[in-house]
Amino acid sequence: MAVKKTAATDAAAVADESAVVPGAPDGADTAVAAAEPPGVTFTDSAYTSRSLFLQAGNDLREFKVQTGRVTLQADDAEALVFLRAHADLQQLDG
Repeated sequence: MAVKKTAATDAAAVADESAVVPGAPDGADTAVAAAEPPGVTFTDSAYTSRSLFLQAGNDLREFKVQTGRVTLQADDAEALVFLRAHADLQQLDG
């Protein structure tokens, strides 16, 4: 008997599907990890290693500068505003 699809079961099915890898042999168990949002990288002109803190309500968010760079996800709007406003940080293109 067929099961009726709902928005919830359809979304779950899409999340469970793995991508087909071109050139993979037929029948091979090949799965591709879900793509993460692209990262945005900033270079720190003052320090090669430090922690930056953003107050988020009663909590603090930490951003670690390592080897003079800090990277975050491109969809993190709050962090992007914070880091773009920092005098020692320069956003890298590409």
